[in-house]
Amino acid sequence: MKALVIYHSKTNNTKSIAEIIAKQLKTEAIPINLLEKKGRGTKEEQEKEKELFNDALNKSKDFDLIIIGTPTSFQKAHSKIIRFVKAVECLKVALFCTYYNKVGTTLTDLEDILKERKIQLVTSYAFDNLKSGQYKELDDKKRKAYFIKAKEFTRKCISLFNK
Repeated sequence: MKALVIYHSKTNNTKSIAEIIAKQLKTEAIPINLLEKKGRGTKEEQEKEKELFNDALNKSKDFDLIIIGTPTSFQKAHSKIIRFVKAVECLKVALFCTYYNKVGTTLTDLEDILKERKIQLVTSYAFDNLKSGQYKELDDKKRKAYFIKAKEFTRKCISLFNK
């Protein structure tokens, strides 16, 4: 099984989880956004993000499993991840999100898109109680708990991939 991790991260929480998953799978974690930019960004940053998005779409065609991560934004998946899920060409996907207070329809909206597109959902998971940018600031014990959850999610992706 060849897997690839694609993510959007606004505050590094989703990026941190994506990197843990990618390391477990011995693959890449590819962002579709620039973390450094604020708001809409400059014209140059907008072009760079388009390039990141298109590169991720093109790369994903060569993999058996795409693991997609999103932050929760107003209890929904980020709009760029929604666009990615609507455009990705693959057979199997696993989803994860990071959120603090309420997950809302973040994962179920994405699951519905996959179902409409006849892309198999392997599994999904919500990493809860992460305030904006908090992962890097957690003490070792709390960070390790998320690390363990990410490893378990990865194992579940692998075991369910073949079913």
